[in-house]
Amino acid sequence: MIEGSLRDVPLADVFQIVVAGRKDGALEVEHDGRRATLGFEAGALHDARLDGGTHLGEVLVRLDLLSLQEVQTLLAEQRSGRTGPIGAAALERGWIDAEELGRAVERQAVEVVGELVGWRDGRFRFAEGGRTPLPPEGHRVDVMRVLMDVLSEREDAGAGVDPDVVLVRVGDPTAASLPPEAWDVLALVDGHRSARAVAAETDLPEGRALALLGRLTEAGVVDRAPDGSAPADVLVVVAPGAEARLLRLALLRAGVRPELVDDLERAAERFDALRPAAVVVDAALDPWRWLRDLRRRREGAHVPVLVVGARPPRLLTAWRRPAADVLPRPFRELDLHAWVTGSVGRRAR
Repeated sequence: MIEGSLRDVPLADVFQIVVAGRKDGALEVEHDGRRATLGFEAGALHDARLDGGTHLGEVLVRLDLLSLQEVQTLLAEQRSGRTGPIGAAALERGWIDAEELGRAVERQAVEVVGELVGWRDGRFRFAEGGRTPLPPEGHRVDVMRVLMDVLSEREDAGAGVDPDVVLVRVGDPTAASLPPEAWDVLALVDGHRSARAVAAETDLPEGRALALLGRLTEAGVVDRAPDGSAPADVLVVVAPGAEARLLRLALLRAGVRPELVDDLERAAERFDALRPAAVVVDAALDPWRWLRDLRRRREGAHVPVLVVGARPPRLLTAWRRPAADVLPRPFRELDLHAWVTGSVGRRAR
């Protein structure tokens, strides 16, 4: 057992001990109520998870390796016990190949480690021989290389921009010295989507994409769009986890600004403070009584509501439900975008 405080032992030193000793086991890192778990085999990283952090399914969607609908299908089967880890399940079905899975696993590791290196305090514990799920053969990551990539990106990236700002192209990009990734980000700037929505369309970590937009702003290539271009607010009520991350990603790519809360009591408070253009709520939270109360209030009487994971009610029981649209899982991302278009006036792409 190796344990201690991040104030005394930097995470890079912990990684070095594990790698140099070619250790098997699980490294747990805790900070401010959040926990990360990293699995190692012979000193190589094979699994990286962070509470509330990037999920492998989200990465597979962002890399355009799987659709939102396919990832939801795999998650449902995983919960029912019919399949194991979604990466291995996708590989077994031939939906992705080994190289693509390896790329997604490494990207997730970069994003998790990228968050962890910002933790200046907290506790860590490495349990040798700890049980961690092994991925398909060949999908192991050099954690020191990942760490170097993270630190290099941080040094190169710049200050970043406000995630909610809407940007428009204003200058000549050929007159600026830009990293190659900045050109991909620039191509997505359209004067309508927020910086965070632009980041969601890339295969980069959100922080990296926002930092590149900051560099483009400093170079005079993009600037803040005129007032009135701010995206619409959508209140999203969903329990933490992979489904929440997928909903957030899909709504960002639909051009709105989602605010996530994880229970109905907090949702009522945030609805009053935010006055959103629409509400999306997970059927798993059994939201019908809450929705009935919302409909009785003047502020919530006509706001568009989508219940994700519910099925259309039978004719004889439909009258018992408060007015809301439903979208069964697994759903297509385009179907969610179409609802956004019709409900809050955003353009589905």
